[in-house]
Amino acid sequence: MMLSRDAEACYWIGRYVERAEATARMVDVHYHTALETFLPYAAEGPVGSEELNTLGWQPILAISGNAADYAKRYDKENDRDVLHFFAFDYDNPDSIISTWTKARENSRSIRELISSEMWEAINISYIELRSWDVDQVLKRSPHEFFYRVKNAAHLFQGILGRTMMLGEARDWLDIGTFLERAFQTARLLDVKYHDLLPGTLYHSEEPSDLVGVDDPYGVGGPLDTHGWTAVLKSVSAFEMFCKTHRNGINPTNVVDFLLLNAQFPASVRHGVDRVEASLRNIAVTAQGAPVSDPERQVGRLQAELMYNSSREIIEHGLHQFLVRVLAQCNTIGGAISRAYLS
Repeated sequence: MMLSRDAEACYWIGRYVERAEATARMVDVHYHTALETFLPYAAEGPVGSEELNTLGWQPILAISGNAADYAKRYDKENDRDVLHFFAFDYDNPDSIISTWTKARENSRSIRELISSEMWEAINISYIELRSWDVDQVLKRSPHEFFYRVKNAAHLFQGILGRTMMLGEARDWLDIGTFLERAFQTARLLDVKYHDLLPGTLYHSEEPSDLVGVDDPYGVGGPLDTHGWTAVLKSVSAFEMFCKTHRNGINPTNVVDFLLLNAQFPASVRHGVDRVEASLRNIAVTAQGAPVSDPERQVGRLQAELMYNSSREIIEHGLHQFLVRVLAQCNTIGGAISRAYLS
């Protein structure tokens, strides 16, 4: 049986590495999607500065939960300040440098439990990330920096899969990784939902009575289709999605793939299933009724994902469903901490 402090370190290594990668993906896709899609439309003059601001950084700050913290320390929303906030701001606990630093500190505390290759991967990446700053990112390429962050996470996770013994430490790393991945995929979908809000015009209060409008920013418009494509690419899901859903990209199919597909590694359903399996390993329970509060909480979320269809989710409100998923992921994390890590 592992010491709770060692289990906690493994759990948070998994969460922090995944969070750093997810932040890099989220900011990268949002930044470059705005450049590729909004600016050409803006050049044609269909919208004003208010819409430009809405398609800028407001949604990503709102969904990250850091809007209030950002507003306290930065005067306005511009590329330089937002990129610094998400990538290099040590006072932002969810920035890339903050989360990677905490992953490194936890790795150093349990070096006897992880492989030397795992430690080297996370430590070398930490040193490399510290050599960058926001001015260098803007001068060279934001995509290059975020690509390096994503590759650093992939390298660490690949080495983990190759060199880490199966057992309790591995289960705790997996629980942290896949709980965070499920949370971040749901959050990314919510970012997309907020991106659509400014251009979505309702002729009725009922979602089923939505009337399409000739608006490039509306549902079904060019930016809508491009936006869903960007969401898929941001979690490396585009190719597998196209092979799974051959009838094209639409909200119903994207929600089905990223929320409900049990086979795709970045889907919410797959992440929750992996958390459930690892919790069972740790609790040494047979298949049957859950015996701990974390298992019960995971089971409730599994049921939501197993017995809802993507069409039902969209009809009853995608945003509302995602808010419940995010809240349940937080509840699971709290239950895990109380049951095992305190």
